Amino acid sequence: MPAMAFTIEVDLRLFVQFKIPVQDGPSFCLQLLTKASADGSSHLDKFRRYQVVGEDFHPMVVEREKKEAEKTLKWREQKRVRTAAMMQSAHEKQELVAKNAV
Repeated sequence: MPAMAFTIEVDLRLFVQFKIPVQDGPSFCLQLLTKASADGSSHLDKFRRYQVVGEDFHPMVVEREKKEAEKTLKWREQKRVRTAAMMQSAHEKQELVAKNAV
């Protein structure tokens, strides 16, 4: 298969708007091309000269929000477990003090 050239233009304001690091730009463009390639050559053709729109960032934003939600849930669970362990430890210390006082 012959080499093909693609031009993908992104307005930098979109990176700011969607809170995407500019350093992620090349991998973002690669993801667009990879997905289009998997969908078939007719989808890939539209990227020969393409201007990125806000909607193109949607999958990336959804994935980021999913990871943040998972991280928050994990943090809350760890906090709950630590709190329960501290409460158990405090309760055990109180029982030990009460037994020694007798």
